[in-house]
Amino acid sequence: MKPFFSLFFFLLAFFPAQAATLTTNEVFVRLQATIESGKGFKELVNDLGDLQNKELVAILKEFDQTWPQLRNRYLKDHQEFIRSQLTGDAKNEATREIRKYRQEFMEVYRLGDAAMKPLLKSKSMPAIKDLKKLIMPSAKEVMATSPVSLDNQRKLVLILAKFRDAIVDTAVLPDEEKSEVGIIQTEKDTISSFAGLPRDGLRIMKDNDKIAEKENVPEDEREGIREVNEWRLLLGLNALTIDPKLCDASRGHSEDMNKNNFFAHESPIAGKKTPWDRAANEGTKASGENIYMGSTAPASANKGWFYSPGHHKNMFKASHKRIGLGRYGSHWTQMFG
Repeated sequence: MKPFFSLFFFLLAFFPAQAATLTTNEVFVRLQATIESGKGFKELVNDLGDLQNKELVAILKEFDQTWPQLRNRYLKDHQEFIRSQLTGDAKNEATREIRKYRQEFMEVYRLGDAAMKPLLKSKSMPAIKDLKKLIMPSAKEVMATSPVSLDNQRKLVLILAKFRDAIVDTAVLPDEEKSEVGIIQTEKDTISSFAGLPRDGLRIMKDNDKIAEKENVPEDEREGIREVNEWRLLLGLNALTIDPKLCDASRGHSEDMNKNNFFAHESPIAGKKTPWDRAANEGTKASGENIYMGSTAPASANKGWFYSPGHHKNMFKASHKRIGLGRYGSHWTQMFG
């Protein structure tokens, strides 16, 4: 870690803030000691709360003289390493494996419900997991074979990113993006770009996050939709566009089931009898619906539907274009359009 670590503090010294206070200098001395020893980071972050806002802004300004260069250098080196691991002969072998697992999944998908049910756990879910390792390996999995120098770069950059986030949070600067989250997301995007997920599918998922943010779709519902889209992309299917109106219809049906003590696609509530009625009430259309109860976790709902033949076929139907998900209590409704 020494060369990259030393570069940070060399650059930091090279770009001193015009009005750096003793407090500011002390903070960077303690940061250096924390990185060298691996201890004291939590205490350093806690002590940021004792500084005035103008001091925190001065620290951030000085830090940002150096931070982008180190972050971008690491991300470039990371990209080159990923390229070396996921192109050429390695990619050709992975493509053959991907084709095999997708074929195994679809063979089960085409079976009748009775024959399909036991194979969803023994063949379909293992196929999804193997596809994810091939197409969407985690940063940890990829970095397990990385050079020590790149691993050290990553460790330092993540520490510095956490430190920057701590300054931003303490100073309450709402317009600043989270540095650590940005690095991890960029790593994930880099892996995805080389590993084989279609770009149009990745674009839809990014657009979904923007739509969900704008329409205030709850985070757990976003997570559930994101997981289904990842599964579909792994299988070579299209990603589904989030429909906030279908989310509203889904959430409404989940609330009705919870409050009126029923669990069914056919609702006793006037004007909401069928999924098509409920979608129309929100100004949209539906082509299918799944319901679940028993957990507040989106992963549990998706897993319940995955292992149920009828619901499973609904989730992976190629003709679907849109998706909505809504929770109320431990009731979930998933709608397609």
